[in-house]
Amino acid sequence: MRQYSESELRQSLSDIATPQILVVGDLMLDRYSWGMVQRISPEAPIPVLQVARDDQRLGGAGNVMMNLSVMGAEVLACGVTGKDEAGEIILGLLQEQGIDTSGVEQQEQYTTVLKHRMIAGHTHLLRMDLDPPSGSVVRQEGLIDFLKKTIPRVDAVLISDYGKGLLGNSMLRTIAALCKTHHIPSLCDPRRNIDFEIYQDFTLIKPNRAETEAAVGFPLIDQDSILRAAHKLKYEADLEYVVISLDQDGMLLFRQANDYQFLKAETQEVFDVVGAGDMVISVLAYLLAGGASIEQAGFWAQLAAGMAIQHVGVVSFTRSDLLHRFEYGETSGKIMTLEQLSRYLPHQELPLIFTNGYFDDISAAHLKFLHQLNTLNGFNVVAINSDRSISQEKGEAPLLNERERAMLLSSVESVNRVIIFDEADASHLIRTLRPVRVVKGERYRNQSLPEKDAIDEVGALIEFFPEYG
Repeated sequence: MRQYSESELRQSLSDIATPQILVVGDLMLDRYSWGMVQRISPEAPIPVLQVARDDQRLGGAGNVMMNLSVMGAEVLACGVTGKDEAGEIILGLLQEQGIDTSGVEQQEQYTTVLKHRMIAGHTHLLRMDLDPPSGSVVRQEGLIDFLKKTIPRVDAVLISDYGKGLLGNSMLRTIAALCKTHHIPSLCDPRRNIDFEIYQDFTLIKPNRAETEAAVGFPLIDQDSILRAAHKLKYEADLEYVVISLDQDGMLLFRQANDYQFLKAETQEVFDVVGAGDMVISVLAYLLAGGASIEQAGFWAQLAAGMAIQHVGVVSFTRSDLLHRFEYGETSGKIMTLEQLSRYLPHQELPLIFTNGYFDDISAAHLKFLHQLNTLNGFNVVAINSDRSISQEKGEAPLLNERERAMLLSSVESVNRVIIFDEADASHLIRTLRPVRVVKGERYRNQSLPEKDAIDEVGALIEFFPEYG
């Protein structure tokens, strides 16, 4: 498979306009009860969750729809709910997100799928599931009519199959045939541990490790067995691609025996794997609908999955979020624009401490200086001059570009946030952020500071730290 440069990967996401994507799948409601456990029940040896708040989110196919909508796609939903409270909530959440629900039917005999999770801090205590009764039948005639009218005009079709009764063989065959006729990418996230031949003629399926093992009948213990499994799935179901999620081992993109690519997982702390699979299939669909290659789509899908598992519960990311992570890596959460930082600060209780500079050619002296910020017991924001402003001031480009400098500073423990600014001095930042203290090096004590008027206006104190080196 082809290897792409950083600029080509960046462009593959940046260039996507607003693809139309139809999502067909099992709609669910995810309910979360968040709280703390401080005692054991006297009635039984079980923890007592003191609930602080409840949260309701789209689950199942609805989570995929949300992901795509947040990324910037125009999303059309096709599925079924019951005529019950959970079904009404799902429809409301979809419509709030601007998702077209004209393909969603509320059927009397169907029970809406509900998953209720109880969480203490970052720990999942219990999940309660409400599913349709065994043997429930979904009326598909109206849904198939909707698919026949809709598929010819979309850019991609995504199937989110949780095995809740919606996606019978007839519907799957209809979707595959229509997509093939109209040359539309068809992607499926198969969740049923059954024969994957029911996904015959789809463009791509994305099982995880366990689903793949169940389908092929042997364990995935090394690269050879993974490739053998992918080959079996591709040719039995006549697929164009097989993508296998491999948890901490990353992901396999498979086109054929001599044309595949293993993508490494990012190394980071895992908080929650819920929703990571949905994120992968969502990003794959978004990129392929936008005209990207499978290699480009796989790269962005793996990056998004790495971001998803660092959050508790399901999350969605904008295209800007993905590009930001691409530019700055795992520490990207510390690097913000002025607008982002301004939105964040009202939720921050510690006093704001501010310092700024070029931070070019970062040395041990810089690190010693920054370490002293911890003595002020505040929220430490470091502003660095952009490459353009340094070049204008010095008449030459900095030794390290702004991306490199921001990434290095964000890895320093005492630094809470990094911001890049384009002005000659930091006066505008100070007036906007309104820090309680502004920190400068000792050499500036007897100098006239260009930010002095701004510092006086916001009533900040000036601290002068010793400099080293």
